[in-house]
Amino acid sequence: MPKIHRALGLCVTYPDNWTLSEDVQDDQVVGFQIQSPATAFLSIIGFDSSSTPEQAIEQVTQLIAADYENVESENFSPELISHPGPLVETRGREMYFYYLDMLVHAELIAMGLPNQTILVQFQAEDSEYRSLERVYAAMLLTICQSLQVTQDDLAGEPD
Repeated sequence: MPKIHRALGLCVTYPDNWTLSEDVQDDQVVGFQIQSPATAFLSIIGFDSSSTPEQAIEQVTQLIAADYENVESENFSPELISHPGPLVETRGREMYFYYLDMLVHAELIAMGLPNQTILVQFQAEDSEYRSLERVYAAMLLTICQSLQVTQDDLAGEPD
């Protein structure tokens, strides 16, 4: 039975054999990670609304590049991802780097929302990443659906 986690105004459904941890500052959740039993994880970080999706992606890219040598990256358009509604301000970056003897594959997707910017990071050893692409897509779909519900709720609120 899948598990559901709600934080940062998002809702994500994930496999029941994955584990959850939260990053908390000043009694507020600022991010969370969902870890597979192997190397894969989903990480979500909340940035304040003054941070653009480009800035969020650059900040995380710089952190990864500081820890690993020869990081290769390429931007992509998250608009190509199937989701239920428009995500107006989104940016994506795919990254590859080596850790010990493993090729690591990471995908960053940053979304600008009215009150915050959210950065979603999927990461795993490359062969595990490829085997989990459908799981990642399903998790991303639940995040996008929760964003759509939130946007619909905001649109229905009286001024």
